Amino acid sequence: MRWIALSYKQSRNPREVKSQFDANSLFELAAHYSPVVCWRQDQHHEYVGWLVEVQSSFRLFGGAQALLSQLWESTEEFSGELQLANHHTATGAWWLGKCAPARNLDDFLAMLNFNENSLLALPISVLDCDVKLQTTWRQCGFGRIGDLWRLPRDGFLKRFGAQALAELDSGFGLQNKLTIATAPHEPADTFEQEKELPFHSDRLDLIEHHAQALLEAVCNWLKQQKHGTRELHWAFVHAHGEEVLRLRSAQATDCIDTWKRLLHHQLGRMQFDDDIRNLRVQCMHSELLPNVNRSFLPDPAEGTRNWNNTCDVLRARLGEQTVLFAATESDPRPECSIVLQHTPLQKPANTAFKKIENQHAPELNNATLAASSPRPLWLLPTPKPLQGKAPQWQVGGPWQLLSGPERVEFGWWDAKPCKRDYYCARDSNSSLVWLYQDLLEEDARWFLHGYFA
Repeated sequence: MRWIALSYKQSRNPREVKSQFDANSLFELAAHYSPVVCWRQDQHHEYVGWLVEVQSSFRLFGGAQALLSQLWESTEEFSGELQLANHHTATGAWWLGKCAPARNLDDFLAMLNFNENSLLALPISVLDCDVKLQTTWRQCGFGRIGDLWRLPRDGFLKRFGAQALAELDSGFGLQNKLTIATAPHEPADTFEQEKELPFHSDRLDLIEHHAQALLEAVCNWLKQQKHGTRELHWAFVHAHGEEVLRLRSAQATDCIDTWKRLLHHQLGRMQFDDDIRNLRVQCMHSELLPNVNRSFLPDPAEGTRNWNNTCDVLRARLGEQTVLFAATESDPRPECSIVLQHTPLQKPANTAFKKIENQHAPELNNATLAASSPRPLWLLPTPKPLQGKAPQWQVGGPWQLLSGPERVEFGWWDAKPCKRDYYCARDSNSSLVWLYQDLLEEDARWFLHGYFA
Protein backbone atom coordinates (compact mmCIF):
# COMPACT_ATOMS: atom_id res chain seq x y z
CA MET A 1 0.00 0.00 0.00
CA ARG A 2 1.05 3.61 -0.47
CA TRP A 3 -0.19 6.36 1.81
CA ILE A 4 0.16 10.11 1.37
CA ALA A 5 0.02 12.47 4.35
CA LEU A 6 -1.27 16.04 3.94
CA SER A 7 -0.63 17.53 7.37
CA TYR A 8 -0.36 20.98 8.90
CA LYS A 9 -0.24 22.60 12.31
CA GLN A 10 -3.38 23.89 13.97
CA SER A 11 -3.29 25.98 17.12
CA ARG A 12 -5.17 24.67 20.15
CA ASN A 13 -5.49 28.18 21.59
CA PRO A 14 -8.80 29.70 20.40
CA ARG A 15 -7.40 33.20 20.91
CA GLU A 16 -4.72 32.70 18.31
CA VAL A 17 -5.39 33.10 14.61
CA LYS A 18 -6.74 29.90 13.12
CA SER A 19 -4.93 28.15 10.34
CA GLN A 20 -5.80 29.38 6.88
CA PHE A 21 -6.24 25.81 5.63
CA ASP A 22 -9.73 24.74 4.73
CA ALA A 23 -10.14 21.06 5.64
CA ASN A 24 -13.00 20.65 3.17
CA SER A 25 -10.89 22.01 0.29
CA LEU A 26 -8.06 19.65 1.18
CA PHE A 27 -10.51 16.74 1.31
CA GLU A 28 -11.87 17.64 -2.11
CA LEU A 29 -8.32 17.66 -3.49
CA ALA A 30 -7.42 14.35 -1.83
CA ALA A 31 -10.65 12.64 -2.90
CA HIS A 32 -9.74 13.37 -6.52
CA TYR A 33 -6.93 10.81 -6.28
CA SER A 34 -8.46 8.08 -4.12
CA PRO A 35 -11.79 7.05 -2.56
CA VAL A 36 -9.97 6.19 0.70
CA VAL A 37 -9.36 9.46 2.54
CA CYS A 38 -8.94 9.40 6.34
CA TRP A 39 -8.82 12.25 8.83
CA ARG A 40 -6.11 12.20 11.51
CA GLN A 41 -5.58 14.52 14.44
CA ASP A 42 -2.87 13.97 17.06
CA GLN A 43 -3.91 13.82 20.68
CA HIS A 44 -0.70 15.31 22.11
CA HIS A 45 0.43 17.44 19.18
CA GLU A 46 -1.04 20.19 17.05
CA TYR A 47 -0.86 18.31 13.76
CA VAL A 48 -4.02 17.59 11.76
CA GLY A 49 -4.60 16.58 8.18
CA TRP A 50 -5.62 13.87 5.75
CA LEU A 51 -4.21 10.43 4.95
CA VAL A 52 -4.82 9.21 1.38
CA GLU A 53 -4.34 5.63 0.16
CA VAL A 54 -3.34 5.85 -3.52
CA GLN A 55 -1.99 2.38 -4.36
CA SER A 56 -5.20 1.39 -6.14
CA SER A 57 -5.16 4.61 -8.21
CA PHE A 58 -1.71 4.28 -9.77
CA ARG A 59 -2.96 2.70 -13.01
CA LEU A 60 -5.64 5.34 -13.42
CA PHE A 61 -3.11 8.19 -13.34
CA GLY A 62 -0.36 6.45 -15.30
CA GLY A 63 1.82 5.13 -12.51
CA ALA A 64 3.07 6.10 -9.07
CA GLN A 65 5.36 8.91 -10.20
CA ALA A 66 2.69 10.45 -12.43
CA LEU A 67 0.13 10.46 -9.59
CA LEU A 68 2.57 11.94 -7.06
CA SER A 69 3.70 14.59 -9.54
CA GLN A 70 0.14 15.65 -10.30
CA LEU A 71 -0.74 15.75 -6.61
CA TRP A 72 2.33 17.85 -5.84
CA GLU A 73 1.33 20.37 -8.50
CA SER A 74 -2.23 20.46 -7.16
CA THR A 75 -1.02 21.46 -3.68
CA GLU A 76 0.91 24.47 -4.95
CA GLU A 77 -2.17 26.64 -4.44
CA PHE A 78 -1.81 26.11 -0.69
CA SER A 79 0.82 27.92 1.32
CA GLY A 80 4.15 26.45 2.42
CA GLU A 81 2.68 25.34 5.76
CA LEU A 82 1.24 22.21 4.14
CA GLN A 83 3.56 19.24 4.69
CA LEU A 84 3.55 16.29 2.28
CA ALA A 85 5.05 12.84 2.64
CA ASN A 86 4.36 9.30 1.48
CA HIS A 87 5.17 5.83 2.83
CA HIS A 88 3.84 2.28 2.63
CA THR A 89 2.12 2.71 6.04
CA ALA A 90 -0.28 5.43 7.05
CA THR A 91 1.45 6.20 10.35
CA GLY A 92 4.85 6.16 8.68
CA ALA A 93 3.70 8.77 6.16
CA TRP A 94 2.29 10.80 9.05
CA TRP A 95 5.63 10.70 10.91
CA LEU A 96 7.55 11.76 7.82
CA GLY A 97 5.10 14.58 7.16
CA LYS A 98 5.60 15.99 10.64
CA CYS A 99 9.38 15.69 10.88
CA ALA A 100 10.86 15.26 7.39
CA PRO A 101 8.36 16.47 4.78
CA ALA A 102 9.24 16.74 1.12
CA ARG A 103 10.74 20.11 0.19
CA ASN A 104 10.33 19.65 -3.55
CA LEU A 105 8.98 17.19 -6.08
CA ASP A 106 12.21 15.20 -6.22
CA ASP A 107 12.10 14.61 -2.47
CA PHE A 108 8.47 13.58 -2.73
CA LEU A 109 9.23 11.04 -5.47
CA ALA A 110 12.31 9.75 -3.63
CA MET A 111 10.08 8.67 -0.73
CA LEU A 112 8.81 5.85 -2.95
CA ASN A 113 12.11 4.07 -2.21
CA PHE A 114 12.02 4.65 1.55
CA ASN A 115 12.05 1.60 3.82
CA GLU A 116 11.95 1.01 7.55
CA ASN A 117 15.42 2.51 7.99
CA SER A 118 14.02 5.92 7.07
CA LEU A 119 11.62 5.70 10.00
CA LEU A 120 14.24 4.42 12.44
CA ALA A 121 16.21 7.62 11.97
CA LEU A 122 13.30 9.91 12.92
CA PRO A 123 13.33 11.60 16.35
CA ILE A 124 11.02 10.29 19.05
CA SER A 125 9.17 13.62 19.04
CA VAL A 126 7.14 12.46 16.02
CA LEU A 127 5.34 9.87 18.14
CA ASP A 128 1.91 10.93 19.35
CA CYS A 129 2.67 10.16 23.01
CA ASP A 130 2.40 11.97 26.31
CA VAL A 131 4.97 14.70 26.98
CA LYS A 132 6.01 13.03 30.26
CA LEU A 133 6.74 9.82 28.39
CA GLN A 134 8.81 11.75 25.85
CA THR A 135 10.82 13.24 28.72
CA THR A 136 11.38 9.80 30.23
CA TRP A 137 12.75 8.49 26.97
CA ARG A 138 15.20 11.37 26.66
CA GLN A 139 16.37 10.81 30.22
CA CYS A 140 17.00 7.19 29.32
CA GLY A 141 19.14 8.30 26.35
CA PHE A 142 16.64 7.44 23.61
CA GLY A 143 16.63 10.05 20.84
CA ARG A 144 15.53 8.12 17.74
CA ILE A 145 12.66 5.81 16.96
CA GLY A 146 15.23 3.11 16.24
CA ASP A 147 16.33 3.23 19.87
CA LEU A 148 12.82 2.37 20.98
CA TRP A 149 12.23 -0.19 18.24
CA ARG A 150 15.28 -2.24 19.28
CA LEU A 151 14.05 -2.62 22.87
CA PRO A 152 12.47 -5.93 23.92
CA ARG A 153 8.72 -5.77 23.31
CA ASP A 154 7.78 -7.23 26.69
CA GLY A 155 9.97 -4.79 28.58
CA PHE A 156 8.74 -1.84 26.47
CA LEU A 157 5.13 -2.83 27.11
CA LYS A 158 5.71 -3.14 30.86
CA ARG A 159 7.62 0.12 31.28
CA PHE A 160 5.97 2.50 28.78
CA GLY A 161 2.46 1.14 28.21
CA ALA A 162 0.42 -0.43 25.46
CA GLN A 163 -0.55 2.82 23.68
CA ALA A 164 3.07 3.73 22.96
CA LEU A 165 3.75 0.24 21.62
CA ALA A 166 0.63 0.45 19.42
CA GLU A 167 1.91 3.74 17.98
CA LEU A 168 5.22 2.11 17.10
CA ASP A 169 3.61 -0.97 15.60
CA SER A 170 1.32 1.07 13.37
CA GLY A 171 4.29 2.92 11.90
CA PHE A 172 6.00 -0.32 10.87
CA GLY A 173 2.83 -2.07 9.72
CA LEU A 174 2.51 -4.60 12.54
CA GLN A 175 -0.93 -5.66 13.71
CA ASN A 176 -1.90 -4.43 17.14
CA LYS A 177 -5.37 -4.53 18.65
CA LEU A 178 -4.86 -1.15 20.31
CA THR A 179 -3.83 0.61 17.11
CA ILE A 180 -6.34 3.27 16.09
CA ALA A 181 -7.90 2.24 12.79
CA THR A 182 -7.76 4.69 9.89
CA ALA A 183 -11.45 4.83 9.04
CA PRO A 184 -12.33 6.39 5.66
CA HIS A 185 -13.90 9.80 5.96
CA GLU A 186 -17.49 10.19 4.79
CA PRO A 187 -18.90 13.69 4.16
CA ALA A 188 -21.92 14.72 6.18
CA ASP A 189 -25.33 13.84 4.74
CA THR A 190 -26.78 17.21 5.76
CA PHE A 191 -25.55 20.77 5.51
CA GLU A 192 -26.11 23.56 8.00
CA GLN A 193 -24.40 26.93 8.21
CA GLU A 194 -25.20 30.14 10.04
CA LYS A 195 -23.97 33.66 9.42
CA GLU A 196 -24.20 36.70 11.64
CA LEU A 197 -24.98 39.94 9.87
CA PRO A 198 -22.45 42.74 10.41
CA PHE A 199 -25.41 44.99 11.25
CA HIS A 200 -29.03 44.41 12.27
CA SER A 201 -31.45 45.40 9.54
CA ASP A 202 -34.84 44.58 8.04
CA ARG A 203 -33.94 45.77 4.53
CA LEU A 204 -34.59 42.92 2.10
CA ASP A 205 -31.84 43.88 -0.34
CA LEU A 206 -29.16 43.81 2.35
CA ILE A 207 -30.44 40.53 3.78
CA GLU A 208 -30.50 38.98 0.31
CA HIS A 209 -26.92 40.10 -0.33
CA HIS A 210 -25.62 38.21 2.72
CA ALA A 211 -27.91 35.23 2.10
CA GLN A 212 -26.29 34.69 -1.29
CA ALA A 213 -22.99 33.90 0.45
CA LEU A 214 -24.72 31.04 2.27
CA LEU A 215 -26.22 29.88 -1.02
CA GLU A 216 -22.75 29.66 -2.54
CA ALA A 217 -21.60 27.55 0.41
CA VAL A 218 -24.45 25.05 0.18
CA CYS A 219 -24.17 24.79 -3.63
CA ASN A 220 -20.41 24.14 -3.36
CA TRP A 221 -21.16 21.41 -0.82
CA LEU A 222 -23.66 19.83 -3.21
CA LYS A 223 -21.23 20.00 -6.14
CA GLN A 224 -18.53 18.24 -4.12
CA GLN A 225 -20.87 15.28 -3.62
CA LYS A 226 -22.38 15.55 -7.13
CA HIS A 227 -25.77 15.84 -5.46
CA GLY A 228 -28.72 18.14 -5.81
CA THR A 229 -31.55 19.11 -3.50
CA ARG A 230 -35.22 20.01 -3.86
CA GLU A 231 -35.62 22.03 -0.67
CA LEU A 232 -33.61 24.48 1.43
CA HIS A 233 -34.70 25.52 4.93
CA TRP A 234 -33.98 29.14 5.84
CA ALA A 235 -34.22 30.84 9.22
CA PHE A 236 -34.03 34.62 9.68
CA VAL A 237 -33.24 35.14 13.36
CA HIS A 238 -34.21 38.34 15.20
CA ALA A 239 -34.39 39.38 18.84
CA HIS A 240 -37.81 37.81 19.53
CA GLY A 241 -37.53 34.60 17.52
CA GLU A 242 -37.04 33.65 13.91
CA GLU A 243 -38.86 33.69 10.59
CA VAL A 244 -38.80 30.41 8.66
CA LEU A 245 -38.68 30.13 4.88
CA ARG A 246 -38.66 26.99 2.72
CA LEU A 247 -37.31 27.24 -0.80
CA ARG A 248 -38.58 24.41 -2.98
CA SER A 249 -37.59 23.31 -6.46
CA ALA A 250 -39.51 20.93 -8.71
CA GLN A 251 -36.29 19.08 -9.56
CA ALA A 252 -33.11 18.36 -7.64
CA THR A 253 -30.46 20.92 -8.56
CA ASP A 254 -27.16 22.37 -7.39
CA CYS A 255 -27.39 25.44 -9.65
CA ILE A 256 -26.74 28.58 -7.62
CA ASP A 257 -28.51 30.79 -10.19
CA THR A 258 -31.73 28.81 -9.73
CA TRP A 259 -31.64 29.14 -5.94
CA LYS A 260 -30.73 32.83 -6.11
CA ARG A 261 -33.72 33.50 -8.36
CA LEU A 262 -36.09 31.61 -6.05
CA LEU A 263 -34.69 33.36 -2.98
CA HIS A 264 -35.13 36.76 -4.63
CA HIS A 265 -38.81 36.14 -5.47
CA GLN A 266 -39.57 34.58 -2.09
CA LEU A 267 -37.93 37.36 -0.07
CA GLY A 268 -39.90 39.92 -2.04
CA ARG A 269 -43.10 38.55 -0.46
CA MET A 270 -41.80 38.61 3.13
CA GLN A 271 -42.03 41.37 5.73
CA PHE A 272 -39.97 41.46 8.92
CA ASP A 273 -41.31 43.21 12.01
CA ASP A 274 -37.88 43.25 13.65
CA ASP A 275 -34.28 43.64 12.55
CA ILE A 276 -32.64 40.42 11.37
CA ARG A 277 -29.46 39.43 13.20
CA ASN A 278 -28.52 35.97 11.89
CA LEU A 279 -29.15 33.89 8.80
CA ARG A 280 -29.20 30.09 8.81
CA VAL A 281 -29.60 27.66 5.93
CA GLN A 282 -30.12 23.88 6.13
CA CYS A 283 -30.10 21.19 3.47
CA MET A 284 -31.63 18.11 5.08
CA HIS A 285 -32.07 15.90 1.99
CA SER A 286 -30.04 15.53 -1.20
CA GLU A 287 -29.99 13.07 -4.07
CA LEU A 288 -27.48 12.00 -6.68
CA LEU A 289 -27.77 14.02 -9.88
CA PRO A 290 -28.03 12.02 -13.12
CA ASN A 291 -25.31 12.29 -15.72
CA VAL A 292 -26.46 14.45 -18.65
CA ASN A 293 -25.15 13.71 -22.14
CA ARG A 294 -24.72 16.95 -24.04
CA SER A 295 -25.42 17.02 -27.78
CA PHE A 296 -25.44 19.54 -30.59
CA LEU A 297 -28.92 18.27 -31.53
CA PRO A 298 -32.04 19.70 -29.80
CA ASP A 299 -32.65 18.06 -26.45
CA PRO A 300 -36.24 16.73 -26.09
CA ALA A 301 -36.04 17.02 -22.30
CA GLU A 302 -35.11 20.70 -22.38
CA GLY A 303 -38.75 21.73 -22.48
CA THR A 304 -39.47 19.69 -19.35
CA ARG A 305 -36.67 21.40 -17.44
CA ASN A 306 -37.93 24.80 -18.54
CA TRP A 307 -41.42 23.88 -17.30
CA ASN A 308 -39.99 22.92 -13.91
CA ASN A 309 -38.22 26.28 -13.67
CA THR A 310 -41.45 28.06 -14.57
CA CYS A 311 -43.30 26.16 -11.82
CA ASP A 312 -40.63 27.13 -9.30
CA VAL A 313 -40.89 30.82 -10.15
CA LEU A 314 -44.71 30.76 -10.02
CA ARG A 315 -44.71 29.18 -6.56
CA ALA A 316 -42.01 31.55 -5.31
CA ARG A 317 -43.88 34.66 -6.48
CA LEU A 318 -47.51 33.62 -5.93
CA GLY A 319 -47.34 31.12 -3.07
CA GLU A 320 -46.95 27.42 -2.46
CA GLN A 321 -50.56 26.53 -3.33
CA THR A 322 -50.41 27.88 -6.88
CA VAL A 323 -48.63 24.82 -8.31
CA LEU A 324 -49.05 21.33 -6.86
CA PHE A 325 -47.70 18.01 -8.10
CA ALA A 326 -49.90 14.93 -8.40
CA ALA A 327 -48.60 11.51 -7.45
CA THR A 328 -50.21 8.12 -7.04
CA GLU A 329 -50.49 6.10 -3.87
CA SER A 330 -51.06 2.35 -3.63
CA ASP A 331 -54.72 2.59 -2.59
CA PRO A 332 -57.54 1.34 -4.91
CA ARG A 333 -60.00 3.86 -3.46
CA PRO A 334 -60.10 6.66 -6.06
CA GLU A 335 -60.31 9.48 -3.51
CA CYS A 336 -57.16 8.16 -1.81
CA SER A 337 -55.14 7.13 -4.86
CA ILE A 338 -54.04 10.64 -5.89
CA VAL A 339 -52.11 12.92 -3.52
CA LEU A 340 -51.12 16.54 -4.20
CA GLN A 341 -47.75 17.71 -2.86
CA HIS A 342 -45.61 20.84 -3.02
CA THR A 343 -42.70 18.90 -4.53
CA PRO A 344 -42.61 15.65 -6.51
CA LEU A 345 -41.50 13.10 -3.93
CA GLN A 346 -39.98 9.71 -4.65
CA LYS A 347 -40.91 6.64 -2.68
CA PRO A 348 -38.01 5.33 -0.56
CA ALA A 349 -36.73 1.81 -1.00
CA ASN A 350 -37.52 0.74 2.57
CA THR A 351 -41.23 1.46 2.91
CA ALA A 352 -41.53 -0.25 6.28
CA PHE A 353 -38.98 2.12 7.80
CA LYS A 354 -40.78 5.04 6.20
CA LYS A 355 -44.05 4.07 7.90
CA ILE A 356 -42.38 3.92 11.29
CA GLU A 357 -40.51 7.17 10.79
CA ASN A 358 -43.49 9.24 9.70
CA GLN A 359 -46.89 7.60 9.87
CA HIS A 360 -48.79 10.70 8.83
CA ALA A 361 -46.83 11.47 5.66
CA PRO A 362 -48.20 9.87 2.48
CA GLU A 363 -45.96 7.40 0.70
CA LEU A 364 -45.77 8.37 -2.92
CA ASN A 365 -44.44 6.64 -5.98
CA ASN A 366 -44.55 7.11 -9.70
CA ALA A 367 -46.45 3.89 -10.46
CA THR A 368 -49.37 4.17 -12.82
CA LEU A 369 -52.88 3.17 -11.83
CA ALA A 370 -54.45 -0.05 -13.02
CA ALA A 371 -55.38 0.15 -16.69
CA SER A 372 -58.40 -2.16 -16.43
CA SER A 373 -60.77 0.73 -17.09
CA PRO A 374 -60.41 4.48 -17.69
CA ARG A 375 -60.44 6.76 -14.67
CA PRO A 376 -61.03 10.52 -14.59
CA LEU A 377 -58.56 12.94 -13.06
CA TRP A 378 -61.35 15.37 -12.10
CA LEU A 379 -62.96 13.88 -9.01
CA LEU A 380 -65.62 15.63 -6.95
CA PRO A 381 -64.59 16.54 -3.38
CA THR A 382 -67.62 14.57 -2.14
CA PRO A 383 -69.53 12.03 -4.28
CA LYS A 384 -72.93 13.44 -5.29
CA PRO A 385 -75.99 11.15 -4.83
CA LEU A 386 -78.07 10.67 -7.97
CA GLN A 387 -81.73 11.62 -7.79
CA GLY A 388 -84.52 9.76 -9.51
CA LYS A 389 -84.33 6.41 -11.22
CA ALA A 390 -81.20 4.32 -11.40
CA PRO A 391 -79.09 4.69 -14.58
CA GLN A 392 -80.02 2.37 -17.41
CA TRP A 393 -78.21 1.03 -20.44
CA GLN A 394 -80.80 2.15 -22.98
CA VAL A 395 -80.42 5.33 -25.03
CA GLY A 396 -82.58 8.35 -24.22
CA GLY A 397 -82.54 8.19 -20.43
CA PRO A 398 -81.00 10.78 -18.12
CA TRP A 399 -77.99 8.51 -17.58
CA GLN A 400 -76.65 6.22 -20.27
CA LEU A 401 -74.21 3.54 -19.08
CA LEU A 402 -71.31 2.98 -21.49
CA SER A 403 -68.94 0.55 -19.77
CA GLY A 404 -68.53 -1.28 -16.51
CA PRO A 405 -68.71 -2.44 -13.88
CA GLU A 406 -65.31 -2.19 -12.18
CA ARG A 407 -65.44 -3.62 -8.67
CA VAL A 408 -63.47 -1.73 -5.98
CA GLU A 409 -63.53 -3.47 -2.62
CA PHE A 410 -60.98 -2.21 -0.13
CA GLY A 411 -60.41 -0.93 3.40
CA TRP A 412 -62.42 -3.50 5.37
CA TRP A 413 -59.76 -3.29 8.10
CA ASP A 414 -59.91 0.50 8.64
CA ALA A 415 -62.59 3.10 9.28
CA LYS A 416 -63.29 3.77 5.57
CA PRO A 417 -64.37 0.50 3.95
CA CYS A 418 -65.75 0.57 0.43
CA LYS A 419 -67.45 -1.88 -1.91
CA ARG A 420 -68.42 -0.20 -5.17
CA ASP A 421 -69.16 -0.96 -8.80
CA TYR A 422 -67.90 1.84 -11.08
CA TYR A 423 -69.36 2.68 -14.51
CA CYS A 424 -68.54 5.11 -17.29
CA ALA A 425 -71.75 6.89 -18.36
CA ARG A 426 -73.08 9.83 -20.34
CA ASP A 427 -75.51 12.33 -18.82
CA SER A 428 -78.24 14.35 -20.46
CA ASN A 429 -75.71 17.05 -21.47
CA SER A 430 -73.58 14.45 -23.30
CA SER A 431 -70.84 14.79 -20.68
CA LEU A 432 -68.78 11.71 -19.92
CA VAL A 433 -69.07 10.99 -16.20
CA TRP A 434 -67.98 8.37 -13.68
CA LEU A 435 -70.68 6.74 -11.56
CA TYR A 436 -70.63 4.07 -8.91
CA GLN A 437 -73.14 2.00 -6.95
CA ASP A 438 -72.44 1.70 -3.24
CA LEU A 439 -72.97 -1.98 -2.40
CA LEU A 440 -72.44 -1.47 1.35
CA GLU A 441 -75.78 0.37 1.65
CA GLU A 442 -79.01 -1.55 1.87
CA ASP A 443 -80.65 0.33 -0.99
CA ALA A 444 -77.37 0.39 -3.04
CA ARG A 445 -77.61 4.06 -4.01
CA TRP A 446 -75.85 5.55 -7.02
CA PHE A 447 -73.32 8.39 -6.85
CA LEU A 448 -71.60 10.73 -9.29
CA HIS A 449 -67.85 10.68 -8.50
CA GLY A 450 -66.10 12.51 -11.33
CA TYR A 451 -65.96 13.89 -14.87
CA PHE A 452 -63.79 12.93 -17.83
CA ALA A 453 -62.19 16.00 -19.44
